[in-house]
Formats: sequence, C-alpha cells, structure tokens
Amino acid sequence: MNKIGIELKWAAFITAFTCLWAALEHTLGYHKDFSNILITAFIYYVILTFLWAIAFVDKKKSLGKGTVWEFKNAFKFGLILTGLLTILSPIAQYIIYGNISPDYFKNIIEYQFAKGKQTHESLEAIYNMEVAIRTGVMDTLSYSIVFSALYAWVFKTKSNPNTTNIVVNNTKKRK
Repeated sequence: MNKIGIELKWAAFITAFTCLWAALEHTLGYHKDFSNILITAFIYYVILTFLWAIAFVDKKKSLGKGTVWEFKNAFKFGLILTGLLTILSPIAQYIIYGNISPDYFKNIIEYQFAKGKQTHESLEAIYNMEVAIRTGVMDTLSYSIVFSALYAWVFKTKSNPNTTNIVVNNTKKRK
C-alpha cells in the first residue's frame, strides 16, 4: 500500500477533479449549449497538465533530497498513475453521465441533430454510455502515457558532470 500511496492519492485527486469539472460545466450550462465546450475542454486539459506535473513533483519530494530519480523510475511512476486513472475512468464516466449530467447524451444528440449533418440513429450510436466509457479509457491511456514520458524526462534527476558521487562506508570492523 505504501509503495503506491502517492499514485493512489493522485489518481483519486485527478479523478475527483474530472468529476468536479464536469459538474462545473453542467452548472454553467455547457451540457445543454455546447457552443463553448471547446474552450472549457482546453482549460480542463491545461489544468490537468499542471495536476500531472504536481503529482510528479510530489513523488520526487517524497523520495527525499539527493535521491536519484532516473527516467525509468519516473516513467514507472507515471505508468502506475496511468493504470490507476484508467481503472477509475469508467467510474468517473458513470458519475458524470449518470449523476452529474444525466441528460448529457440526449442534449448532445439534439444539438448535433439540429446541425442536420447526421441522422438521429447514427448520433445515438455515437453518444451513449458504452462509447463514452470506451473513449474515456482510451483517452486516459493515450494522454497519460504521453504525460508520463514527458514528465519523466522533465523531472528525472539530472546528473552534474562537475560533481562526483561519493559513497561513504561507515561500518566499523568488529573484533
């Protein structure tokens, strides 16, 4: 439990943020009028990017000052966080579309149908809970792997060629 405690904390925090963001969008009426949804989606992803960066900083701080955090270990942290977020994604989708905004699919279908480019049946095939969960899982996997690689590279411990690491052996010989 302690080994992935920070990963669990940040997976829960990012999932809660996602649900709260959906609640804000719903409250502001963006789940009825979709004209400004791109702006809110952009702001969401900017904040999400910062949350990922803060998660990496938190993990690096937890390792202690002077600890070497190589790309491989930082990337592993990101992949564990990715796995946890991917597992939590369907739960978040159920909360968002089942509780926070239960009319979302009906509203988006009506909005898209009013544009006259697709049939009602084709829109119902695209906008439903099953597709939303599948898309949510795939989106979480894709952006999380990219974030993991990016932040592993950014937050890895950089070695300074002008310094040497000295290992001190403080063991006393017993007689």
